[in-house]
Amino acid sequence: MLLLTAIVVCATTLGCIVMIQATNSQKPIQQDQIPPLQTAPVWLNACKKKDPNLDECIRMTFQNMFPYLAKGIPEIGTRPFEPMHIDKVSLTKGQGAITLSGAFTNLIVHGPSNTTALYTKMDLVKNRLDIGLFIPTIKVESKYDLKGNLLLLPLVGVGDAKLYLKNVTTHVQTKIYFPKYMNETVMVASSMKVDFNLAAMRANFDNLFNGNKVLGRTVNTFLNQNALEVVNDLKENIGENLSTIFKQIMNDAFSHMPTKLWLQDD
Repeated sequence: MLLLTAIVVCATTLGCIVMIQATNSQKPIQQDQIPPLQTAPVWLNACKKKDPNLDECIRMTFQNMFPYLAKGIPEIGTRPFEPMHIDKVSLTKGQGAITLSGAFTNLIVHGPSNTTALYTKMDLVKNRLDIGLFIPTIKVESKYDLKGNLLLLPLVGVGDAKLYLKNVTTHVQTKIYFPKYMNETVMVASSMKVDFNLAAMRANFDNLFNGNKVLGRTVNTFLNQNALEVVNDLKENIGENLSTIFKQIMNDAFSHMPTKLWLQDD
């Protein structure tokens, strides 16, 4: 399971990704070999489709799950994501004011476990589920190997990177359907669109320009002064990559949670 919050994390922390390839060294979980839940665990709300407060009930379902997802939920095949470990995120962006190629490796991400579900809106006629998420802080430590241009400045280096995000708000629009899995009806996301905003981003790249401290300090300062501009310039592409991460997380979990346990007819 690719996590959170990378989550919000994999894409927003990098702020300049158009193409992402992420791998995880952990042995992949065979999702199709995990049976669906037969009884509702303590973290799973039982909501009624006809409940006038259905949206609030589903919001609480997501909210109740986050602390357990942080530790991992073996019965539905999800791994712990606090901290989240990602082996490699490769990136390529070849046009515009930002051009970069290279990779972040050995990423350690802190913060996704503090996610708050702001709202949900489920439309069972249009098969659509909208979700709002908020993460107060995200901290990422990794190795990096990058080459390119950042707005007006070149960026070249190999070393350690630290990134900090503050007040990340994410809005997720999901098309859903309800297939059968091992004779149980479950919910699956077929497509997803993600938009996001953040209040601030701070980054530090060690060993830029082969250790040239003057040039390195200049690029780090420039990046931090223009962080939101960098992110906003690439918001659409970042959102596309976030949707891939969120969709996998949602499907890993909900494809093993029969709707009879949490989205009941009566």
